[in-house]
Amino acid sequence: MNKLAQFISIIFHPILLPTWMFLIFIASGICEVSFIKTEICLSVIFGTTFILPALSLLVLKKCNVIESFTMEKREERFIPIFIVVIFLYITSRFFNGIHALALYNFYLICNLILCVIVFWINFWWKISMHEIGWGAFSATLLIMTTISSQIFLPYFISSIILSGIVGSARLYLKSHSTSQIYTGFAVGFIIPLLIYIFIV
Repeated sequence: MNKLAQFISIIFHPILLPTWMFLIFIASGICEVSFIKTEICLSVIFGTTFILPALSLLVLKKCNVIESFTMEKREERFIPIFIVVIFLYITSRFFNGIHALALYNFYLICNLILCVIVFWINFWWKISMHEIGWGAFSATLLIMTTISSQIFLPYFISSIILSGIVGSARLYLKSHSTSQIYTGFAVGFIIPLLIYIFIV
């Protein structure tokens, strides 16, 4: 069970969620760009939101800035979060001029804002970044469900189920308390909805 919980934590890690979200956009047919551009976009997303942040974590571990890739200590999270913010900003700027991917860019910007919020919360409390990521993931799919004739409804329902599975895995690994899990999902879910309602 411990290995299963670790596998779930890795495969559904927050830095992989932008890639999962783009794959959902492709599968839904809402991503109206050419095949070649789709491949380029996917490569950029996977590279800037996963490969480069993951390599940065490897460098930080080699330099003993962090003890492990899971960053169990709250104090270890500041530099990695800052790095993720930079790469999310770069990625969002890349997609800024592509009209067909405006909704995906909205998701990236929401993640960027949430990373900044987590950065400040982390000064006082170790909130679950996994659940913040899944909260934003689910909220974006809910927004997409309301404006895309329920094409995204199965994905939204699946995301809620997966959020619970990931939260359970984090609890099993004793990485977080129940309050850190629930608060993380609530923050991640509510912020994108507020941005969409009052700003977009």
